[in-house]
Amino acid sequence: MTLKSYYLEEYHSKIPHIVKFSGGRSSGALLFSMLKQGLLRADRGDVIVFNNTSAEHKKTYEFVMECKNRSEEEYNIPFFILEFQTYEDKVNGMYDRVASYKLVNCKPYSKNNPNGYHTKGEVFEEVISWQGYLPSLMRGRTCTKKMKMDTTVNFLGDWFMYKEFGLDLSRLGHHGTKSRIDKELKFLKHKKNGGSVPFDIYFDKKEYCYSRPVYRPEQKFQEYTKVKIEQNDIFIKNKEIEYCSLIGFRADEPQRLVKMKNRINSSNNDDIEIAYLRENNEHIYMPLVQFGITQEDVKTFWDNQNWGLDLPYDGSLGNCVYCFMKGGSKLSKIKTTETELTPENIDWWIYIEQKYQRDLNAEKRVTRTKVE
Repeated sequence: MTLKSYYLEEYHSKIPHIVKFSGGRSSGALLFSMLKQGLLRADRGDVIVFNNTSAEHKKTYEFVMECKNRSEEEYNIPFFILEFQTYEDKVNGMYDRVASYKLVNCKPYSKNNPNGYHTKGEVFEEVISWQGYLPSLMRGRTCTKKMKMDTTVNFLGDWFMYKEFGLDLSRLGHHGTKSRIDKELKFLKHKKNGGSVPFDIYFDKKEYCYSRPVYRPEQKFQEYTKVKIEQNDIFIKNKEIEYCSLIGFRADEPQRLVKMKNRINSSNNDDIEIAYLRENNEHIYMPLVQFGITQEDVKTFWDNQNWGLDLPYDGSLGNCVYCFMKGGSKLSKIKTTETELTPENIDWWIYIEQKYQRDLNAEKRVTRTKVE
């Protein structure tokens, strides 16, 4: 699978490249096609990012860790695994939970490996508990926005700062050992902002988030990659950092490109046929779309490798096992044997929905009745 020069502007070849790796085959085919063709360079500030939702299939995690090892050991490109995390600090004079992220290593979380990646829905539930509501078609894919989009933006700000000044991730949060959130004050703010959820229900939903660590520890980039990271400020221009994002959308799924164009809603994005969008200083490229790569081409790519993702090609067990965006037809195909209460078990999703769904009667909200 050959990817020719895809740059809309030649100078884009000189700015950092960020591969947003989803953990799927298309994303992986894009990544390793670029690696094999020498299209990624560590000295340019290039980096690969995987955002862990903690709700992936165990085979996805195996594939991600294999991709990380090969990217770093064979091609010398740093590959970081990120997780959404909140911490507790003062905001406008009162303590609250603040959204951030942390780096995690390539081993599962355990008491002996507290910086390992989570697999039991912990990250996903923290997002829901922090927001106080479930992601949905009505409210939007807030899970994707918080765990992936916002997390990546926050990471890149720190990554570019590190590449210029050598600064690692600082400790975030207060230095106490217990929560300092004043629930009465927090609830008063909720009411002033037009909230109407009763006190007990409001904090039942916040309980999980409030039980998480009150701080994010200091972290060193170098401890989370095998690649020797060198400082390099050649791409810093007037403190405005431009970069290219590489995304694994395929040519046979044009609706994803249209949705992204509509989300960005920029005057720079009139022609979606070139598979290029711009959002502020981010230049978004989709080479698989640009060069007409389809699912069949991706399958051929992986059939020619001696390793890959050990999941069905129908996408039923892909990212976030029982994600509501998969639709009824795809969800009905899912067959798992997981008995533990994790996102590989439908009971986990039922539990989360029951725990965080709205109860309008308990909230004493007026509901509309059907007019005959």
